[in-house]
Amino acid sequence: MADKIDVPTIDFAKIVEAAGIPTTEEGWKALFKQDVEAEGSIIANDSPYSPFWRLITAIIAKPATWIVNKVLIGVILPNLFLLTANDDGFIEAKAWEHDLTRKTDSKAKGKVRFNRAASSGPSLLIPAATVIQTDAINGTVYRVLTVDDVILPQNSLSVLVPVIAENAGAAYNLGAGYLHILPTAVTGIGSVTNEAEWLDELGSDRETNDDLKLRTRNAFTAAAPWHIDAVYRAILTERAGLDTDNIYFEHDAPRGPGTANAYILLDTGEPSAAMLTDLNQYVMEKGYHGHGDDLLVLAMPGVDVTVGVTVYPYSYLLEAEVVTLLADIENFIRCAFRENTDYTATRTEPFIRFSFSKLGQELHRQFAGIESLNWHQIDITSANNVPRLSTLTIENGNEL
Repeated sequence: MADKIDVPTIDFAKIVEAAGIPTTEEGWKALFKQDVEAEGSIIANDSPYSPFWRLITAIIAKPATWIVNKVLIGVILPNLFLLTANDDGFIEAKAWEHDLTRKTDSKAKGKVRFNRAASSGPSLLIPAATVIQTDAINGTVYRVLTVDDVILPQNSLSVLVPVIAENAGAAYNLGAGYLHILPTAVTGIGSVTNEAEWLDELGSDRETNDDLKLRTRNAFTAAAPWHIDAVYRAILTERAGLDTDNIYFEHDAPRGPGTANAYILLDTGEPSAAMLTDLNQYVMEKGYHGHGDDLLVLAMPGVDVTVGVTVYPYSYLLEAEVVTLLADIENFIRCAFRENTDYTATRTEPFIRFSFSKLGQELHRQFAGIESLNWHQIDITSANNVPRLSTLTIENGNEL
């Protein structure tokens, strides 16, 4: 399994105080008084209302306290360590030390299937820049565009057409079936859809500080080009835009001595055959592997699950509001099963128990219109696989 980043809490103020550096105005005034007395000066009036002490507070205690707390404790010390760094420049400098740069955003690329309306017919032109879009997901409509003119051959029922996302971002790495609307009809085409393995290149967001820190931490252990997880994790994340914690290794020579498998998991959707071929060629044929190593990159196996829930909306909701609520609940659940990224939901993963009670709590927090939920199944326990939705049923309990 991939390691999850574990961030302990470090109290830099306590570290500074332990070093004898005051962190309060009172501490600086006491230190100043101690120093001047050590030099033989006797201060008779140390009242806080004394003009002398008011001057000391103004020119020494206040600035020193600000510098220690705001600059030393708040900025310099945290950014000396990768664990606690929070400034873009500091983090990128630490990444540079390991020959890493922040990954930029990119557009998703793949293929969608155009289906003929009739059972046979003449050749059909699918023009370049044809738009295929989703229904609104949490208020956002995602659109992809065909890259070139493509011909659906005579009497062929369908054709796969290369597309590119309208905008950059990981949110375009959608699950199967989301891209299904032609806002402008194409002559002779009855339907269009993206299949489960439609993605050739992942769309990505600009790498976050946390993700860059995790990738840099991984580089600490990737100092030698031998068959170790850290090296291959670094290679794969750099090549495919994968997250560091979405790569899972199988050791123990699954295909004989010197072999290992790397299972990759996408935040949304599934990797295409073209993506897996590219990664395997990059690692093995282009020499990015250790002496005698044999690494095979595979998609994390999926296991089909059926999920159902009865939703009891509050009775004061209007009919249209209930329809919207049920649609939003569906998209939230699909987000949890890695089909979109438009909500903050706990997602399915290998080697864990997926809790429907926790999913229910998240739904209640997200949607105020839910009075109660009744799940139709027990928790899912995963091994070396990730649960994928085969059927999702959402019922309105007020209509049963």
